[in-house]
Amino acid sequence: MAQAKYDQIVQVLRSQIEEGRYAFRDRLPSEHTLAAEFGCSRNTVRKALALLASRGYVQAVQGSGSQVIYQRRPASTFLLGGIESLPEAAARNEVDLRTVMLSLEPTTVDQPLSERSGLKAGTPVLRVHRLRLLDGRPLILDTSWLLTSVVPVLTREVVETSIYSYLEDVLGVRVVSASRTVTVERATQEDRARLDLEDMGCVAVVSSATFDSSGLMFEYSCSRHAPAGFEFHGSALRLP
Repeated sequence: MAQAKYDQIVQVLRSQIEEGRYAFRDRLPSEHTLAAEFGCSRNTVRKALALLASRGYVQAVQGSGSQVIYQRRPASTFLLGGIESLPEAAARNEVDLRTVMLSLEPTTVDQPLSERSGLKAGTPVLRVHRLRLLDGRPLILDTSWLLTSVVPVLTREVVETSIYSYLEDVLGVRVVSASRTVTVERATQEDRARLDLEDMGCVAVVSSATFDSSGLMFEYSCSRHAPAGFEFHGSALRLP
């Protein structure tokens, strides 16, 4: 699936901001300059800048262009306001990631999962259970339920590299939006056995419902994070 031009611009500008070419409070080049640089219309540039703003990288300043508001943080951070795979987040934060598939099985949505996720009971799904090691430390246990109508089959190789790359590059799924909830819960027996909890008895749980371009909720996931190094970063706009 061909990458949209505005997505290409977002990736380039995001990398330049993260690498320090444009520092905190710097102004990006004008829309006219960026349009000429990327060989596109100003509307395409505006779309890219709006997406960067929604992810907390820039802020539009009336009469003064786009100002960089991104600040690099020392801890590994995940984005609440954007959608990125864990491999993408690890690369952005320069963290070594290793994924271990614990189980992969076809199943159906039961009533408790239906009530938690909004998926219809009885719907066929693939259940994927993974352990994530960041810089060698087992810090995340995640479980995903993916509609088999969208993702009919997965392999260990895909699960241990990037499911989202497979969705977008092979299956042609356009991942558009997600709704997330973050809670703190008592650690389960599996959490204590698999995660590096140090002396803590709780985990941070991020539940996420993800939608494609047709509005179909094709995935529900639940990630259980060890408190050590857990940090989520988001941006916010004041409502009128």
